[in-house]
Amino acid sequence: MKEIRESGNYTCPPKYLNQRDTPLEVPLECVRKLCDTIDKDMDDRVGLNELKDYVKLKELPFEPGVEELMFEDAIKGRGFINEEQRVKPLSHEEVATAVRGR
Repeated sequence: MKEIRESGNYTCPPKYLNQRDTPLEVPLECVRKLCDTIDKDMDDRVGLNELKDYVKLKELPFEPGVEELMFEDAIKGRGFINEEQRVKPLSHEEVATAVRGR
């Protein structure tokens, strides 16, 4: 909105100038590249163990157990019939949905 305000070309009601800018989203291409980097068995999916291995390899400063919480958050909306289907590895789209708006 700041760019619109400064351009001087805005012709709509001024009340909309005070609205927040739209949140930035992580591009799907970036999510795909990260997933491909994490994915070691080349099945185009990111499993919990692959995620843990990546965090350990890169020495990311996460508290213990955060990987499980991230994985659980990503599979929260997944439809499933049994536990095996519920905890299967994540697709690129599921990872993108989990990080949307963050």
